[in-house]
Amino acid sequence: MAETAQAALASTQAPAVSKTPVYEVGFHLVPTVGEDGLGAVVEKIRKMLGDAEIIKESYPVKMTLSYVIERATQGKREKYSESYFGWIKFATEREALPQLQATLQAMHEVMRFLVTETTREDLTAQRRAVFSSDRLEGKTLEKPTSMPEKPSEVSEAELDKSIEALTG
Repeated sequence: MAETAQAALASTQAPAVSKTPVYEVGFHLVPTVGEDGLGAVVEKIRKMLGDAEIIKESYPVKMTLSYVIERATQGKREKYSESYFGWIKFATEREALPQLQATLQAMHEVMRFLVTETTREDLTAQRRAVFSSDRLEGKTLEKPTSMPEKPSEVSEAELDKSIEALTG
């Protein structure tokens, strides 16, 4: 009887959060991949994650880099000032990370990447700032009005003196 009470209590409680560590991989792809090749490269990275639970991801978007990145490939130096940046948030065991990093390092489409440990929070919920004030209770905020400038009278003599001072 005690077992059924514990089972009923367990079913009414919130579901347990997975103890699997959560990571995020951010990556810059070379611009020579092009818009058409992005999908294939992203799918390749997702396959590298294997059976990891993908929590959230951002499809790569083209961006201008803060500085030119040079790298040596196939005996020549390539310089990039743009890249496609994307990220994937996933949950997997810690033992899978070295293999993932080695595979990303070997991909010629990946210019730079970073794997960080993070938390399992939902990024879809947008946070809004809410402001409140007791002194504005019941009042409608209005656009501030400024006083119109009054044109001042300038004599011809003063105008000529100012022009001479500027050109003289």
